Amino acid sequence: MYHSLARALAARGHEVHVVCQAVAGPGDAIDGGVFVHRVGSNPRRYSAPARVDYSLHAWRRLLGIVRQYDVDVVEAAYWGAEGFLYSLRRRTPLVVRVATSAADIVSTGTYSGRSEWLALKVLSLLEDSAARRADRIVVTTEGLRAPLIARLGVSAGKVDLVRHAVDTDKFVCVESETRARLGIAQDARMALFVGRLEARKGVHVLCEAVRHILYRVPSAVFVLVGRDTDSSPAGGSMKEHVARRAKEGGFYDRLLFVDALTETELVELYSACDLLVSPSLHESFGLVVLEAMACGKPVVATSTGLVPELGLDGTGGIMVPPGDAEGLADAVARLLSLDDQGVRLAADKNRGLVEAGFSTGRWVEDVIAVYERAIRERVGS
Repeated sequence: MYHSLARALAARGHEVHVVCQAVAGPGDAIDGGVFVHRVGSNPRRYSAPARVDYSLHAWRRLLGIVRQYDVDVVEAAYWGAEGFLYSLRRRTPLVVRVATSAADIVSTGTYSGRSEWLALKVLSLLEDSAARRADRIVVTTEGLRAPLIARLGVSAGKVDLVRHAVDTDKFVCVESETRARLGIAQDARMALFVGRLEARKGVHVLCEAVRHILYRVPSAVFVLVGRDTDSSPAGGSMKEHVARRAKEGGFYDRLLFVDALTETELVELYSACDLLVSPSLHESFGLVVLEAMACGKPVVATSTGLVPELGLDGTGGIMVPPGDAEGLADAVARLLSLDDQGVRLAADKNRGLVEAGFSTGRWVEDVIAVYERAIRERVGS
């Protein structure tokens, strides 16, 4: 998301600096007109020492950037308390963008063990502290607004709604050899899952639904795209849990795991599928749903994140409750059984919805308006 936003702002003539985690080593570069500052020395994912190391390096680098380049506004992610240190003595207006939070993971119970629970509780306190100190808070869905205001105890006037966008020039239905490359028959019905293989994304719920779907749509194939995590219901690898359940249920040969894809490969996969399924137990937004819709694909998604605001009525998509494997199975089977006319109707409706309500141009204008508001209020205070 920040990659797309930074490039879009730079394309409009704004000077944009991005501070991010170094993987191959710290250093500065210019990418698509954006100044990129890679910092930190410990890139291990989901590690508390790595988070502390990155936070300290990012804060020091940010202070230097603000002084050197006369920065007008700083935006930080809510997740990971990215803006906490800067919020303690901010030199410019600070905007905090709320998406996934540590509190969300705690509330859904999708963590592994007491030590992770404790780390998430501490992180949640830091996230909330940074948001309270910010000049403006951005939420990406209406559903996030009221609970956040209640939890933080901030004024509703401090919170802005700015939905993410999809680049409809990139995310469009294309021809490719994706099915042949993956060994999927042209007459098979292909359901696609995109997201980390973790409890919060509900991939284990989808696994429980597969057997019921195959009973109604025997040609169905399920492609699961995403990195594995240690978040299975019994602890340990989610990928191994799903594979084990599939073998026990006799449908392992109907699953295909894909670890990672480039953006181009992802667009080709969206285009090749018959349906995107998003079984998440919690989502702050749910961008993959919009990406698939931009490619003209039907979607089945749980009532999390943006989904309740899309008005899915069964033509281009169906909304189901989180954790409802039977409801998920029924919805997936229904949309995998669409005839040619139903497929065309879904494609036209979903593509039109994304073009009308989630364009990059509108998104950037909304973001700039928030920045300008934060600057005006800080000057006037």
